Amino acid sequence: MPSGREVDPKIMSFLGHLEELRQVLFASALAVLLCTVVCWFFSGQILDWIVVRTVGQAQFLRPTEAFATRFKIALFLGFLASFPYVAFRVWTFIGPGLFRSERAVVVPAAVSSTFLFVAGMAFSYFVLTPMMLKLLVNFGTEHVSANIAVGFLMGFLLKMSLATGILFQLPLVVAVLTRVGVVTPGYLIKKWRHAVLIIFIIAAVVTPGDGPSQIVLAAPVVVLYFASIIVSRAIVRGQRRAEARSAAAAGAGTGEGAS
Repeated sequence: MPSGREVDPKIMSFLGHLEELRQVLFASALAVLLCTVVCWFFSGQILDWIVVRTVGQAQFLRPTEAFATRFKIALFLGFLASFPYVAFRVWTFIGPGLFRSERAVVVPAAVSSTFLFVAGMAFSYFVLTPMMLKLLVNFGTEHVSANIAVGFLMGFLLKMSLATGILFQLPLVVAVLTRVGVVTPGYLIKKWRHAVLIIFIIAAVVTPGDGPSQIVLAAPVVVLYFASIIVSRAIVRGQRRAEARSAAAAGAGTGEGAS
């Protein structure tokens, strides 16, 4: 005869989810660590490539600065390299708990967000940041030249990349706000002048405030704003079609019941 007390199945289920979450977090952290270790062996060449492409020559002012900069590069690239695996493990954990309608929203949103963020970072690295650095360095004089610290250079690159990646999330933010009914395509069209002004103000805050780099950052974000209007219209049309189908189905059901 069993002598122990019975364990509540809900508690067992909760503990099982905690154990599964622990495994997901451990596997994800291990994947990031392994990819970071691999990327470390290429961090020196990557750092040289970045410096040559942006400012031509850099220096480090503290004994640990070069090591810290290479470690940041390895960690950043390690996270990017391991992201598909980490995203897969996270999805296997949360996916079974979502309804089919929720999955239909979460998956496209996650893919779109990742694509927009990577596109923003690529735009910052390949277009915006090199132009900004070259422009700012040219403000030197005959007796004042730039000796840029490598730690500052990488911090500047990462800050600009993250800021641009976040700004490029605008279409996704508009899509979410449209779906929940906060904004409409008509409202976005009516307020486009205010939106453009706000985008240029944000670009001035993110960049050093000089005209060329401000315009280079603001221009694609403005394009994304008008693309967001198209996305908003598509969502509203989809919602109206879904409501029409639901109303038609309800009317057909009522007619059958009456007959």
